[in-house]
Amino acid sequence: MSAQSVFGDCLNWTVHDCWASYFKAGKGRHALCGAHLLRELTALIEQGSLWAKAMHSYLLEAYKASRHGPIVAPERLHWQQCYEQLCGQADEEELPVLVFFKTNGDTSRPRRSKGRNLLNRLLLHQAAVLAFAFEPGVPFTNNQAERDLRPVKVKQRVSGCFRTESGAGVYARISSFVST
Repeated sequence: MSAQSVFGDCLNWTVHDCWASYFKAGKGRHALCGAHLLRELTALIEQGSLWAKAMHSYLLEAYKASRHGPIVAPERLHWQQCYEQLCGQADEEELPVLVFFKTNGDTSRPRRSKGRNLLNRLLLHQAAVLAFAFEPGVPFTNNQAERDLRPVKVKQRVSGCFRTESGAGVYARISSFVST
């Protein structure tokens, strides 16, 4: 199933992980899932990354600050400047490129560390990362959507498929009532 078929004609906010295809799908705006980012940052923290620890704390603080409504203009500038400072700290900490060697001695394509890749995504998608804090109605995570989809995936794995399209529609309708 392609990202386009999932998002289709979605005109509202879509909260997702940072898979590149998601940004090309739909007609709405995109936000990055805070839970996905926190997991990646936690992995870097376990490897001793100082900037990841600071960014992890920053995202949680921004979440707390925005729980009762979006962060407004005067405070927004402060939050954006802090974000940019943390990204600057990350830029200093993370090696720009790591080179891996093939067994025959030739160098392979230069590769970036996981921390550098995450930093590049944080820089490229800053508005999507901070959408939960600055835009009304954008949740911090997409966990509710993933929880709603999990039973369908389990049913598919157990039985292999739905027997009819109408049966799948009935299952989806009942599941939507239960989840809301």
